[in-house]
Amino acid sequence: MDRMRHNKSDLHVLQWRVGCEVEQQGDEVKFLKGIDEYGYDGEDFLSFDVKESQWVAPVEAALPTKRKWDNVPILNQYIKGYLEKECVDWLNKFREYGDKKLRNGSPPNVYVIEKKNTNDETKLKLTCLASGFYPKDVMMIIRKTQTSLPEDEIESTGIRPNQDGSFQMRKSVEIKKEEKDEYDCFVYHRSLKEPIIVKWDGQ
Repeated sequence: MDRMRHNKSDLHVLQWRVGCEVEQQGDEVKFLKGIDEYGYDGEDFLSFDVKESQWVAPVEAALPTKRKWDNVPILNQYIKGYLEKECVDWLNKFREYGDKKLRNGSPPNVYVIEKKNTNDETKLKLTCLASGFYPKDVMMIIRKTQTSLPEDEIESTGIRPNQDGSFQMRKSVEIKKEEKDEYDCFVYHRSLKEPIIVKWDGQ
């Protein structure tokens, strides 16, 4: 803040991002790129160049830090080693955990969501959401007094992927407001011993 000549009573943000990118080549995982960088108030401030093992200062205010850190070669060697080796090892480890979790099957989290109908106060849209399950086959039924509703009354997103490799699905139906206590969401997935049945709980 002093270097930027910024008022100390104002709010400023320093961000730090560290990571690595890898590429799978057969059974081998190859290091592609290392990231160790700082941002100040949303602008680039300082970043580490892995190839050259030195800091890059895109703004003048970062030059004193660049000089100070580049003057300790052992520190830069450590950062380079961390990004190229240790970071890659961690990434592999977490990927293996994720793959193992998915291989063993992951059960769905099931939620029931209610949305008011702005055009008709006597009606509601009730949505059943199941997310986080793997493999992708799932059975989801919206029921009224424990009887399945016909599919042509139901709106469905189909099964969609989540970012972590698991899946999600949602189904919705328009209902009469006073009948909402009669509805539930019935979900069965092979990772479950028994089906999950969830009613709208007012949350």
